[in-house]
Formats: sequence, C-alpha cells, structure tokens
Amino acid sequence: DPDRMRLYLAHHDGDILAAATMLTVGTHVWYSYGASTSRRREVQPNNAIQWRMMTDAHELGATVYDFRGITDTLDETDHLVGLLRFKAGAGGEAAEYLGEWDFPLNRLLHKALDLYMTRR
Repeated sequence: DPDRMRLYLAHHDGDILAAATMLTVGTHVWYSYGASTSRRREVQPNNAIQWRMMTDAHELGATVYDFRGITDTLDETDHLVGLLRFKAGAGGEAAEYLGEWDFPLNRLLHKALDLYMTRR
C-alpha cells in the first residue's frame, strides 16, 4: 500500500526546517519519527507537519493518531518535558503499553552495542 508510510517535510522560504514519518496500519496511524532544526522555530514547523499528518490521517479514515512515547516524569529538568508538552497540547491522552524488548540475533554484536551505548 503506497499510503502505508509517508514522509513529510516542512518548508519555509526554501529551507527544510522539519521532517517526520507517518505509518498507517488499518485505522491506526503513528507519528513514527521526526526531527527539526533549531532555526526559525518561531514559524513552528513541527506544528505544521503534525496538523498536515493529522488531516491526512483523518482523510485515510484513521480512528487513532498515535504520537508514541512520552517521558515518565514532569520534572522540568528532564530534556523531554518540552516534547511531552507538545504532544499533550494536541489534546490526547497518555496510554501505557508493554514496551519494547531486544531479541539479539548475534550476542557478541549485541554486547558490543550495549558497551558502546553506555560510553557514548
């Protein structure tokens, strides 16, 4: 299905300021990944992308628009609190799921990755 995954780009004055991917499975749509530059934040490129993605999800007949994960704290020093505010500002609700697990296919490479991740 060509609409299963889409890439969105937010342009302003010829510059790409933000990008995001949307994944659709049945009537459930996920905001999968996104990124933005710190330039021109005042034009709110992330809001523009989310509005377009939600509009497209609605046109596709989606019944759920899922922003995915949020931080588990409201501590103002947590670097993800701004992301939580952004997602909660859309009027949704938090839902707790089982989470994710790794299934290492190569134990040696998995241990090497774990070691690298603890040291970076």
